[in-house]
Amino acid sequence: MRTARVISISLPPDMNDEIQTIAKEERRSISEIFREAIRQYATSRALADVRKGIKKGMKKKGIRASDIDAIVSAGRK
Repeated sequence: MRTARVISISLPPDMNDEIQTIAKEERRSISEIFREAIRQYATSRALADVRKGIKKGMKKKGIRASDIDAIVSAGRK
């Protein structure tokens, strides 16, 4: 039984050429290139969510970005 799903995507010719070149240079499959790209995208989204939550918490507590250095310094003393 297959453990992966096969999907189909459409790419403009120039992007397809670029992916083919990258795969050959790195000696990796196109699937590997796309899996890595999707992992990086998902990580970027998760990080953006964390940043958004931090900003929301800072706003709720009345903390400005310019206050961070002073808060960190005080915490280290």
